[in-house]
Formats: sequence, structure tokens, C-alpha cells
Amino acid sequence: MRILLTGSKGFIGKNIVELLGDKYEFIEVTRDTEFDISDINSLLKINNIDVVIHTAAKTFVPDSFIQPYDFYKFNINSSLNIAEYCRIKKISKLIYLNAYPYGKPDCCPINEDHNISLHSPYNQSKHLSELVITNYLETITDVVSLRLFNLYGKHQRNDFVVPHIIKQALKSNSVTVKDLDPKRDYLYIKDLVSLIDLIINTKSVVGSFNVGSAESYSVRDIINLVSSILGKQLNIKSLGVRRDNEVMDCYADISKLTKNFGWTPKYLFRDGLADYIDKFE
Repeated sequence: MRILLTGSKGFIGKNIVELLGDKYEFIEVTRDTEFDISDINSLLKINNIDVVIHTAAKTFVPDSFIQPYDFYKFNINSSLNIAEYCRIKKISKLIYLNAYPYGKPDCCPINEDHNISLHSPYNQSKHLSELVITNYLETITDVVSLRLFNLYGKHQRNDFVVPHIIKQALKSNSVTVKDLDPKRDYLYIKDLVSLIDLIINTKSVVGSFNVGSAESYSVRDIINLVSSILGKQLNIKSLGVRRDNEVMDCYADISKLTKNFGWTPKYLFRDGLADYIDKFE
């Protein structure tokens, strides 16, 4: 099976190639290849594709407030080009890697019918891209949009909370963070890739799906788990800096995902952290 993969040099893309590269033939669309996601004519040179996986995006939320134009331009235009590619090439399935779109939740767990609330240019551009793709390809391509809660794992940038904590814990006996209290739903990257593998091989399923572990952990919880895994006491320092409009707790209802694909996470949070730490670069 030939799969067109955008953003194959990013966090998610690298893991897809590493974990599924022996099973599928990936045609990679990155800055390092001859194919340019910003140029539809470049994309149309690619033929004989069975499935498209669209992960390419500008993703770091703080940067989106500083450079909103760049986020809207790249994230929406790249998605429009992918949709047009699928239309012209009559692609049967497109998997879109979306972001958490719910803001401060009214209740937990959060299902797909929860109100959309977008608090950053990044989240806005990703959700608009979902709308563009699903509407554009409604009668042409089976579109599965994965609304990702919080991922962690190999190849993630060190300014994300989990690798930020692990890096400090491996180098010293102290960990400094901005805020200990916010809780999030963390999913190990290997579980996401196993889900993508299932979706590739599942026919006639379309729609948007929440993707998470269905549990939440605070920043303090993460530090304590890392401390336990490493077998050493960590001194914890909080700077007491809380972001505007901070979400204090959220976790996913994944029942729709489980019903349609028969998927549940394999890794408990502690197990995923231990596996990640073992390979931490």
C-alpha cells in the first residue's frame, strides 16, 4: 500500500515512518523532498496513492499568537491543497491530524458533540482546516479527522511539558515548571500510531474522533511518576505562572473511536513514560 504522508519529519510523522515503515510504502512530502505541500502542481506529480495522511502543520501554540498570519496561511492552504489532491486523484481515504478544539470544557469526559471553543490562532487554523477538508471531500473521499488531546513520546520538542520535565529530571535532581496544577489527557505516540494503522485498514468510516487516553494527570503527577520511574527524589519548583484562559482539567471520551475502530490505548501513562524515558534523546 502506498501512502502519501505530509509532515514526515515532524513529531507525529517521524513516528509513523519509524513504526509503520516496514508495513507500508510512504511517499513523504516535506521540505527535504521535491514535493511542496504549498504547491498543488507539485503534489499532483505524485501518483498511485491509496491513502493520504496529513500531519503537516505549524503547531507551537505560543508562536501562533506572535505570527498568526503564518499559522493561518500554512495550515489552511496546505489542507486545501491536500483536499484538492484527493479530489483530483480520487483518493479513497484521508486521515487528518487535528488538534483539541474544545477550550474550557463544560464537563468531562469530552465527547465530539461538545461545543467548539478556539482560543489560539493555532487551534482556529486547525479547526478551519478540518471544515475545509471534510466539506471539500464530502462525496469523494472518506475523511477521518483525529482531534488529538495531548501527545508525548519520541521526537517531541523539548518545550512541551512531558519532555521538558524528563530532560530536567535526567540531568539533575530538580524540576522547574510554570504551573503544577493543570491536568491533561496524555496519550503515548505509539498508541496514536497503532490507531492510524487500524484506520488505514478500516473501510467506510468517516467523521471526527476524539483521541486520548480517557484519563487526566496534573503536571505534579507527571513529575511524581518520572521520579518513581527514575528511582530518585526530585525537588519540585513551580514558578506560579498560569496562562490566560488556562484549562484546569480535560480528558477525552473515546467511546466513538472504540466503537468504530475497536481501539483502546495499550500504554498506561506510567508505562508510556517509562518506555519514552528509556529512549529519551
